[in-house]
Amino acid sequence: MKPVQTILAASIAIGALLAPAPLSAAAKPDPAQQLAAAQAKLDADDPQGALAILDPLLKRDGKLAHGYLLRGTARLMLGTAGGKEDLDKALALDPTLRQAWLDRAAVAVSEKRYEAALADFQKARDLDPADADGLLNIGAVELLLGRLDAASQSFQQFLGQRPGDASAHFLVAKNYALTGYAGLAVQGLQQAIALDERVRAAARGDGAFSSLASNPRYQELMRKDSFKLPAGLPYAERFYPAAYRQGQGPLLPATLDALQSLGEPFDSRVEVTPDWALLWGAMRIKLSDDAKGQGVVTLSARPGLSTADWEQKSAKLLDTILIQLAKRRTMGGPPKPAPPAR
Repeated sequence: MKPVQTILAASIAIGALLAPAPLSAAAKPDPAQQLAAAQAKLDADDPQGALAILDPLLKRDGKLAHGYLLRGTARLMLGTAGGKEDLDKALALDPTLRQAWLDRAAVAVSEKRYEAALADFQKARDLDPADADGLLNIGAVELLLGRLDAASQSFQQFLGQRPGDASAHFLVAKNYALTGYAGLAVQGLQQAIALDERVRAAARGDGAFSSLASNPRYQELMRKDSFKLPAGLPYAERFYPAAYRQGQGPLLPATLDALQSLGEPFDSRVEVTPDWALLWGAMRIKLSDDAKGQGVVTLSARPGLSTADWEQKSAKLLDTILIQLAKRRTMGGPPKPAPPAR
């Protein structure tokens, strides 16, 4: 079964791959090997192929708990009957099958049976207390049940198991946003951005935060570049006779062309706002306009870039941007459109 697309921000993997056992030409098919083959079919998004293996296997041996788990997954992926019943059989045979608890909980969430989902997520959590995502799932369902205090406590425990992880704060903020807790969503997103500003670009393209579009605190968070250069990291700045102009001027496409011509890899998430744009690679690249309408490119080294690499990369990029701008003026054509704001 594919990850359930619900409020649950943590993806729920389906099944654990069993190592195949050696099989001689004369031996009967080994169940572990067949289970592994069925898992491979599910991983390849071929539930029908998995059923072709699992149906005869379970007919021969009705005690294979993992077989029922996989068949339940395949049936749920296909939307056919029997998927939930197979998960029940798997757990009746082996209540330590954590993945079956997770899958059954995900089904309960999709059916809005939140109390049942919470109970099953708790069973999965009991089997692996070290898995932080279990706390995230529990918190998400507690929100759906309207239990804000309990959910916030679960989320704090989740964040405690993933200290300094921007994506963890992002997931918590996403759950708050989806359930209408705007203030807590903005607060969580702000904490995530403080750890990694690229989260802001991710939030722009995530529909979970669309309900916050008119929220003044969210608008300010999305508009503001709160980056502070870490002590000891170098930076460089150059002015160009070409405007950024809300991403519609020649500066942004010229910068993208410069990076591509130099073979410099950069994050595909280009954050474009009316006042500035950000690109991330070996360097942080900010584009904007000064008060006179000149384009400004500000570069700052990212941690791990040596002084020699910084000096070479920064100088070459700034020079190449100027070359690309000159090419555009020579060609005389209209500038390439900027990437859409995200």
